[in-house]
Amino acid sequence: MKFDRELIVRAQGGDGTAQESIVKQFSPMVFRLISRFFRSREDVEDLAQDVFLKVFARIDQVRPDENFSGWLARVAVNTCYDELRKNRRRKLAMETYGPEAFREASVAPPEVDSYGKARAALESLDPKLRIPLILKEIEEQSVEQIARTMGLTQTNVKVRLFRARKKLAAILGQR
Repeated sequence: MKFDRELIVRAQGGDGTAQESIVKQFSPMVFRLISRFFRSREDVEDLAQDVFLKVFARIDQVRPDENFSGWLARVAVNTCYDELRKNRRRKLAMETYGPEAFREASVAPPEVDSYGKARAALESLDPKLRIPLILKEIEEQSVEQIARTMGLTQTNVKVRLFRARKKLAAILGQR
């Protein structure tokens, strides 16, 4: 993706038009990444807004000559991790302390088409396995890019990809 390094310098100086240009240029990538983890358009929009708020709060940490899109992708993935953790804690709290009706309402109806089955199987994976698999297979990132984005070694990414594929095959084989 072609990117004007001068935009970062201007954004670091507080130039609002430079910040708007960054949002316009990178929002499709951020939306695409987040939508791999969350289905609701409202959730995706809220998280994208959070991502850009975090980016501009820490824009002074960015070096204009480095990989801005990789750094932005890492912020987006980490924001998704944070939200998944929050959702898991909320769900656990509701299951532990909430009414019985909530427990029954939270059971999703079974998906009938193959896309729905694959999506449900993918969503059942642990985020540590699901995120690298999505980045590799859907976003078509290299192992090196995934490692940088997630802050892992390339070997660790390969191990997680192997485990994710194995677990996904086992889940789909059961259905």
